[in-house]
Formats: sequence, C-alpha cells, structure tokens
Amino acid sequence: MLIYDRASGNKIGRITDFCIEEPGKIKGLLIDGKGVFHRKKFLPFEHIISFGDDGVMVEARALDSLSKEEDKEVYFIHGHGIKGKSFLTGEGNKLGLLDDVYFEEETGTIVGYEVTDGFFADIAEGKKIIHHPSDLIIGKDTVVVSIST
Repeated sequence: MLIYDRASGNKIGRITDFCIEEPGKIKGLLIDGKGVFHRKKFLPFEHIISFGDDGVMVEARALDSLSKEEDKEVYFIHGHGIKGKSFLTGEGNKLGLLDDVYFEEETGTIVGYEVTDGFFADIAEGKKIIHHPSDLIIGKDTVVVSIST
C-alpha cells in the first residue's frame, strides 16, 4: 500500500512492513526508502492521519523529523518483519504463514492475524484468521502464539 503526504498529495513511499509492540499494538510502519541507498524509514503510528482503500495519509514532516538512530533502533529491535513468517501454536502446530494484520485504526490495537497455507489451500479452504491471541512471541524465524479458547 502507498503512503501519501496529505498536504501536497505527493507519494512518500510504499509500506514494506509494520512494527508491533507488546501487547498486540502496532508501533508504526516501515516505509521503503527513496534515493540511492533506499534506506527504510520508520513512521510512528501516531503520525498517521487516515487509512484508505488505496493509500495511507500522513504529514510528510513526520518522516523528516526522524533521526537515523531511531530508524536503526526500531528496525533492529522491533522490525524483524513478521509478514510471511510461520505462525506456530505453543504446542508446535503450524497455523500457516502470516499474510495480513487486522487492527483498529484509531488505536493501533491488533484484533487479528490472517494466515495462509498457500494459494490453492486458500481457494479451497479460505484463509484462517487468528483472533486476539493471548501471547505473541516474535522470533527470528517464526511467530509463536497462544490461542485462548
């Protein structure tokens, strides 16, 4: 999804991933960088004005005020991108690969994770949605969830 500056209408970049913090809240978005080095930038959730079907509106100056150290800290501590990672239960059962996240736009609170078993399985069975996992452990290779019943 693209990100736009509301004041000018200019495209700022494309969302590449999101950073989450415990317990189940979105901390911000990682945006692809422009220029020679294509450095990713971190956009704190509170700087987002609105979410639309075709883009996210922000104030461009919110990106300009971020220092490189903040980018590194957030990216390496919270930015182990989780899209595409395996979701496992605490018992070791694979739920699928993370495909999408559902959250409340006003607060950034995550309300569900959408997992996929692949294109053909999604057509046959549909994607699974994990609602309100009680715990979420983000590892380098997998995400472990405890599902309350």
